[in-house]
Amino acid sequence: MIYDPKWMNAKLVRWEAYMDGFRLPMWEELPEIDLYMDQLVALVEKYLSLFPGDTKNPVITPSVINNYVRLKVMPAPHRKRYSRKHIAYAVMICFLKQVMTLTEIQKVIPPDLSPEQLRQLYNDFVRKTTTATRLFIDEVKESARLCLVEENTHGCESLVLHSAITSMLYKLLTVKLTGLQNNSEK
Repeated sequence: MIYDPKWMNAKLVRWEAYMDGFRLPMWEELPEIDLYMDQLVALVEKYLSLFPGDTKNPVITPSVINNYVRLKVMPAPHRKRYSRKHIAYAVMICFLKQVMTLTEIQKVIPPDLSPEQLRQLYNDFVRKTTTATRLFIDEVKESARLCLVEENTHGCESLVLHSAITSMLYKLLTVKLTGLQNNSEK
């Protein structure tokens, strides 16, 4: 893959602007009215527009939600209606499902939280997502500055490798930390 560094930097600047605009709603901004399944799916898709969904692997579907409920990863709806708590669970689970297993997710987001515990956890999740997104943007900018220089004809490959290695290391950390949580419960 040989890309012009100027072209690649321009693409990264556009992507940075997009990422910089990504923001999950705080608990208080979630709808207070109950939603039907199709409304829940559409809303969570909107909130998680950051993820490239496709027809083969959408981020969320009605069957995905039903599976999460069946597996007790999130609470069941009340009379086929989903409240603010269901929206919060769906956003966090679908977000984390991109890199974690459902078993790992259940360790950090128990399905039986009180309304106040869930509000606090969800707002903390949103704040952490915002902070991590900003740090990620800064790290990508620095990596691009080092990799995408005129003299480096393989700058794109260097940036891809850096991304893949960093992703793998963070995934490893996540697995290790959720494993430690298991050991501390014994």
